[in-house]
Amino acid sequence: MTEQKKKIGRPKTASKPVMIRMETEMIDDIDAYRRTLEDIPTRPEAMRRILASFLENWKAEQE
Repeated sequence: MTEQKKKIGRPKTASKPVMIRMETEMIDDIDAYRRTLEDIPTRPEAMRRILASFLENWKAEQE
């Protein structure tokens, strides 16, 4: 039986990194928002959820 070595690093996904700068106040607001959620997501996950919600609403308005 051959043992497969575990690959180091992130698994490949169909995504691209996006680096942005934000004012401290906005980051504080995002952190406050994510602490209100039951699962307390990471900051990047909270930002993905916020953007997904915004884009969903925006697309609905375009129809």
